[in-house]
Amino acid sequence: MRKDSCRAGMSFVLSLAFSAFYGFIIYKAIGFLYAIGDDVIMRDIASGAFTGRPDGHLIFVKYALGFILSRFYLLNPQVDWYGFFMAGTLFLALAVILYRGLSAKKEILWKGLYLVLTLSLFTLVMVFHAAQFEWTVSAAMLGASGLYLYITKTESGKWQCILEEVLIWALLFLTFCIRTDVFFMVLPGFGISFLWKFVKGKKGVIKLCFLELVLPAAVFVTAGAVMLMESAAYKGEGWEEFRKFQEARTQVYDYSGVPSYEADPAFFDELGLSEHEARNLRHYALYLIEGMDWELMEAFCEESQRQNNMETGFLERIKGGISLALRQFVQKEYFPASLPMLLLLAGVLALAFLYEKRALFPLALFWMAEGVLWLALGYVGRLPERVAFSLHLTALLAMAACFYRLYEEEARGISLKIKAVTVSGLLVLILAGAVFQWKASADSNRMKAARDGNYQLFKDACKEEPEKLFFVETFMAEPIGGAAVTGRGNFAQNNCITLGDWYSTSPLDQERMKNLGIDDVEESIVSNPDAFLVVRDVEDPGFLGSYFAYKYPEYSLELREVKMIEDRCYYLYQIQR
Repeated sequence: MRKDSCRAGMSFVLSLAFSAFYGFIIYKAIGFLYAIGDDVIMRDIASGAFTGRPDGHLIFVKYALGFILSRFYLLNPQVDWYGFFMAGTLFLALAVILYRGLSAKKEILWKGLYLVLTLSLFTLVMVFHAAQFEWTVSAAMLGASGLYLYITKTESGKWQCILEEVLIWALLFLTFCIRTDVFFMVLPGFGISFLWKFVKGKKGVIKLCFLELVLPAAVFVTAGAVMLMESAAYKGEGWEEFRKFQEARTQVYDYSGVPSYEADPAFFDELGLSEHEARNLRHYALYLIEGMDWELMEAFCEESQRQNNMETGFLERIKGGISLALRQFVQKEYFPASLPMLLLLAGVLALAFLYEKRALFPLALFWMAEGVLWLALGYVGRLPERVAFSLHLTALLAMAACFYRLYEEEARGISLKIKAVTVSGLLVLILAGAVFQWKASADSNRMKAARDGNYQLFKDACKEEPEKLFFVETFMAEPIGGAAVTGRGNFAQNNCITLGDWYSTSPLDQERMKNLGIDDVEESIVSNPDAFLVVRDVEDPGFLGSYFAYKYPEYSLELREVKMIEDRCYYLYQIQR
């Protein structure tokens, strides 16, 4: 038993070493970039670039984790702790998957093949998402690797069992903290596996294994503690009003769509809003809409849903949801995860039919649960790329775990020739795909750094003039990522301010505005001699010019300066009184 425990401990240390080294290679060869603006904003909040001080209120990531990340910025404010953590979680998950094979009681050749296959498959499936990471995929990888370890966990030595259960608990804790929705996405797989382990049958006798209750109990107790901390962190009238604002804003901008002025002018007239303010709403310029608060956003939400329901009936939405879900299986961007998953599913079905038909029952339950989840998310239109990929990733690692478990139990019944042909074929296919993905990821990172990363360089340039305020259109800035993860960053408070986003009206945003000396955004733009409106690439203020010409006909919008950041132009306008 002691020998088994030492082997398990050494295997985990080796797995961490292999994984960390591979992560270092990817970081140095390709780099880590923020895929989307949400992560950039949460990084800015944690680092202090948002409010002027490190803060754990990351809104989407649980406060328990956000607080810990924000403390690291106090230790060294130049290191991008948030970025290294979110990218690093993918390699922690890889280490867990490697651990399973390296801790097995197998010969060196078997472990070597497992190592090569796992690293190659990780490269095929995940190198793009490591090079351009996002919090949803990080949470999914952690949760799915925990599911892989749980399904493949067998009765072993006491200390090895404890190590594995602690690892699974830690992975689920991190998944829950990073994105709770993803935690519930992987939960059906855990539930089905738990029942399979908890209820054991032998020779017609049903036996309940109560030791299996320890892990789920620990997970849910921890989740409860995290939620209690979350409730305490977001307590107060300001946070309660922001929660209502956020729920309504999510529905408007992420799902049902911004209400159209042309579809119902009377709605906007009743609210005392002009066509220009309706256009500001469409451009996410929330600070340029008079009276913007949670009640007004809820009114927009109700109108948005009414217009959407008028355009799309119940049956049409069901058909649209099914169509949306099915499209995720034929889109090529998901092939690196979906095609290996289908191969593994075929292998699982073959092994189950040939050797263990009783395994077909939990397999069928899993795919029923996955199917319901796909269709439900399709129906409500909540299948953006990162969510769909997370579902593919969960299914892939669940099928990999089932294949590993069945193969381990029935390996003696499979001829050596079949094993050699299967492994050789898989290795060639996966290696070829991994090489292609590596090159594609490197090319994509170069393009994204040149295109989207340019705005991050502009933000840093603005910090060199801290007395000035730069107001930018939201869609020019925050929907994109492009920021590079670095150990020598500048996380001083940003004086480059978008005209609205998901954090608008929050206590965090109010603290930011106070520190920047802004009482009212529109008033600052109009009256502050150090305030500028920023337009990129095209020398035309667009909807901003139309709005200010309508609202302040006695003033004019004048071009004051052009900043050149690498090969892109930023046009700085001011109100001429």
